[in-house]
Amino acid sequence: MKYIILLLFISIKLSAQPVYELCGAEIQKEIRASTSSNISWSVMPLIPYQVNNDVMTITFRDLGTYVITATFSNDACYSDNKIIIKIIECKETFIWIPTAFTPNGDNDNEEFGAYGINIVEFKMAIWNRWGEMIFMSHDLNKRWNGSYNNRACEDDVYTYKIYYKDINNKNHEKIGRVTLIK
Repeated sequence: MKYIILLLFISIKLSAQPVYELCGAEIQKEIRASTSSNISWSVMPLIPYQVNNDVMTITFRDLGTYVITATFSNDACYSDNKIIIKIIECKETFIWIPTAFTPNGDNDNEEFGAYGINIVEFKMAIWNRWGEMIFMSHDLNKRWNGSYNNRACEDDVYTYKIYYKDINNKNHEKIGRVTLIK
């Protein structure tokens, strides 16, 4: 007599970012499972959530660490997986762009550029009144000193365009004018 042993390995994988920022009263996120049937979900500590097959939609209202568990079962087969999600305080992005500067050698307000916090990518371009690009920077800390081709620029109004990406991975664009006064 021959016996055949059949082993069936079932695994379930969860996908979600491990850290989210709470920037308002609440944040709603989806946690996805790699299978779509016979899943039961749980969250510790207990907070409101909704389930639609392989997707749990969860609403976070408080900072903290949450353990989400998805369990797959089908008669004799069983598998579960956990994911830990941290909800942290929001990292606000701030950018300030002056409207004028005075590159006159008195060591006060000598350069033009943006000042900001929580900015991960940055690009600034400056044009003169004839549309000629006279300055370009990819560094938030690199500022325009009021010169072009090693010559001091005239008192005038110049146009800038600033692109930046914040720490929350959002893209921004600012277009404006800056006055150069000696």
